[in-house]
Amino acid sequence: MAVYKRGRVWWYRFVWNGESIRESTKQTNKRVAEQIEAAHKTSLAKGEVGIREKKPVPTLREFAERDFLPFTESRFQNKPKTLEYYKNGSKIFWRSQSSQLVRWMLLLKA
Repeated sequence: MAVYKRGRVWWYRFVWNGESIRESTKQTNKRVAEQIEAAHKTSLAKGEVGIREKKPVPTLREFAERDFLPFTESRFQNKPKTLEYYKNGSKIFWRSQSSQLVRWMLLLKA
């Protein structure tokens, strides 16, 4: 049994068919966490569940456009200078990232 604590919650970690399985039990009781880990191992052994597919991680640009900027617009709608700070900061960041990408591409061609 490989349960370990992160903060107040117990997690488990084991290897199944060469693939690392690491998940939160969402439990604060170690005994219950061990039972959840054992149940997951049993269900894998019986073939009831496969390796769970992980959601694809968004790129930084996708996160900024989909989550961060809309959040700042709603959170700071009454603070125009703060909102302007975040919008300008993101514009400057993306400009610097694109210029760095161009420099890297030129270096790779050389």
